Amino acid sequence: MVLLPISASAQLCKAWGEAVRIGELQPQLKEASGLAASKQFPGRLYQMNDSGDGGRFYVTDMKGVISQTVFSRSSGRDPEALSLQRCPGPARSSCLYIGDIGDNDRKRESLEITIMNEVQNFPERAVPRTRLKIQYPDGQHDSESMAVHPDGTIFILTKETPARLFKGSIDRPNQTLTLVTTLDTGGPPTDMSISDDGQRLLVLTYADATEYAMDFKTHQKIRLTFLQQQESVAYLPGGRSFIYTTERLFGALPQFMMKVDCKTP
Repeated sequence: MVLLPISASAQLCKAWGEAVRIGELQPQLKEASGLAASKQFPGRLYQMNDSGDGGRFYVTDMKGVISQTVFSRSSGRDPEALSLQRCPGPARSSCLYIGDIGDNDRKRESLEITIMNEVQNFPERAVPRTRLKIQYPDGQHDSESMAVHPDGTIFILTKETPARLFKGSIDRPNQTLTLVTTLDTGGPPTDMSISDDGQRLLVLTYADATEYAMDFKTHQKIRLTFLQQQESVAYLPGGRSFIYTTERLFGALPQFMMKVDCKTP
């Protein structure tokens, strides 16, 4: 098992508050599966459906109101996760990472991550900065969880019990991932997010969430207000709050956006 460096000052939140409803997803996001919160443009979220939406992503506010619909020109085969982090190479600009990593039947020989420059106003059809082709070292896995670390490491967590955590790099166009560790998340992982300081990993399941220190020596279970099929989670800038959302499992039920705040200093 490979452990990542972690500073002595990094601490998990000791007490998370109750989930509070902050918004509701619009009908376009009936299969919401990816979520990321912008640091460059405060109050902006990026959201995405999984398969069947033609590689689109949506720019929304904190209440779920869509302001832009963007065709990313990704393969759109089974996109499951979004992450915001620095772009590849020496530039310190911000990029949106679209993880086309779903593989329910475990038949895909490779997966794709599409990288988009984060800009104030996206064109309706945006040209990717680059694409990464990745594969696992030990055969096929189904995954819905991807997050990019500030140091440029890509993490992908399989939808298994226990879940396998793999890593790669934003700077290698074609690569085979490396196994980091296995995690018992208490249920199939549906999404994850890394805090701005790179010290904490938040993993969502259908029932609750778990926050891990990035050396995986400590973790904290977070009880959530249950949503019908919760599949998206993202730390907000600063890492002291996070948002989670749900797919539309039953047509008549609304899709709420929930916010949880850390109650400890």
